[in-house]
Amino acid sequence: MAKWLRFATTRIDEDSRKPEGVFTAAYNLLESGELSPEEWQRLRETLIWFSKNLPTPPESFNAGRAIFWFQPNARDCLDRVWDMVELLRQHSYHVTVYKCPGLGNICYRDKYQVAAYPSDRDGKITTQ
Repeated sequence: MAKWLRFATTRIDEDSRKPEGVFTAAYNLLESGELSPEEWQRLRETLIWFSKNLPTPPESFNAGRAIFWFQPNARDCLDRVWDMVELLRQHSYHVTVYKCPGLGNICYRDKYQVAAYPSDRDGKITTQ
């Protein structure tokens, strides 16, 4: 069975009350002043790639407590996320990978990702 993938830090997000995703952490690190010029450029280019290639929900979509998960076949996205994870970990961010075989409350879907409201029925598996 395919597994949805989520990459998150140990910081708790105020809206979802779940671990903060790596995109929020990456933008925080980009603005922190802690990166070398090469790291800053690499992370900036990765985030620009996502802004150009990863669809965003329509403006009418209210994410609220929804959590985004990558579809298992989103290879280009996953490769780039792993690059971000590596850089975040080099800068003392603890990143966890969650795998979930099924999500119960999907409220948005595109060909790379879904957004789902947290549910105890999701069957999430934590890996490192």
